[in-house]
Amino acid sequence: MTRYRLHNVIEYLRGTENHYLIFASGGRAHTFVPDSTEWFAWLAELSSFHFQGQSGHFTARCEHKRRGDYWYAYLKAHQQIHKRYLGTAEKLTLASLEQTARDLHEEVIRNLTEIQLLNKQTSQQKTSSPGISVGSLKILWHDSVLKIQTPSESHFLNGTQTAELLSYLYDQRESLLKKRV
Repeated sequence: MTRYRLHNVIEYLRGTENHYLIFASGGRAHTFVPDSTEWFAWLAELSSFHFQGQSGHFTARCEHKRRGDYWYAYLKAHQQIHKRYLGTAEKLTLASLEQTARDLHEEVIRNLTEIQLLNKQTSQQKTSSPGISVGSLKILWHDSVLKIQTPSESHFLNGTQTAELLSYLYDQRESLLKKRV
């Protein structure tokens, strides 16, 4: 498991079908089911937690306002902080956390091109590899993002998506190699 600065973690277990590890401060894993009464009671006691979902991650913090306690998701990427409103503790369902992780990931990817343009010289100095070209397809790994570019469009994959792609290609290696011969 990845080490997180926060002690309360909700982490999707890769290779499973909707199984999550719920880890709390004090070093204990919870066995309650997400979206259960125990789940919402546990969240109501927290001030923050780290969420690692199927499509992204973020840190959630409870902020105390005049009208009550409200949760916000934060993700820092490429020297920018992205923030999303989550709602009150009873709105923190697994589905809403997963959707927020996807939304934040997509926001980071949308802003990636602008960030690269602003830091063009720095980005070029950090890039040690020009990537690889396969026909008209160009592939480049930079700052934990895989960029796949065709003549008409570009696609960006985060580290998790890249690992899933590589795992799939690895699993298909035998059939791919047979077709080459």
